[in-house]
Amino acid sequence: MNIDEIIKNRRATPPRFLLNEKVDKDKISRMLENANWAPTHKETEPWRFIVSQEEKKDELAQDVFSYLQEKSNSGEEVNMQKAVKFRDNLSRVPVAIAIIMQRDEAKRIPEWEEVAAVSMAVQNMWLTATEMEMGAFWASPPFLPLLHNILGLKPGQKLLGFFFVGNISVDFPSPGRGPVEEKVEWR
Repeated sequence: MNIDEIIKNRRATPPRFLLNEKVDKDKISRMLENANWAPTHKETEPWRFIVSQEEKKDELAQDVFSYLQEKSNSGEEVNMQKAVKFRDNLSRVPVAIAIIMQRDEAKRIPEWEEVAAVSMAVQNMWLTATEMEMGAFWASPPFLPLLHNILGLKPGQKLLGFFFVGNISVDFPSPGRGPVEEKVEWR
């Protein structure tokens, strides 16, 4: 595929459309290598990733759910319906990559620029997955801030979601896009 086709074929493939079969480590490494080439202001390279597969991913699914249940039972506001869905999706997919932003210690640039750089790194992973004919989905449930301890995040790090990756069981159709002319003003 050429770059135009890759961009237009990229999908947010829901976890239910991903096969729970092992993904070759070389493919994951290739996605991460391409993520590492995202643009970054002041060369802060704020992206960090934790890759979970197989038993470790299943352990993470249980640990996250148990922790959220504990938080909910102690009065913390946790949408347990979303927690169940997240646990089930995490168990269903073959690869889950925690997306983490590492804030520049000197805070030389605004936080939103660091988030944007991490987002571009994720887009690079997503386009790489598309080129390899794999599906991907960025999950960002509302309880992400509660998971920092479970993942062992360091000071200055912020969890931005989980990137689920796998082979596609059923093609997920494009929702399409409206005409670009409606979104552009030429001067």
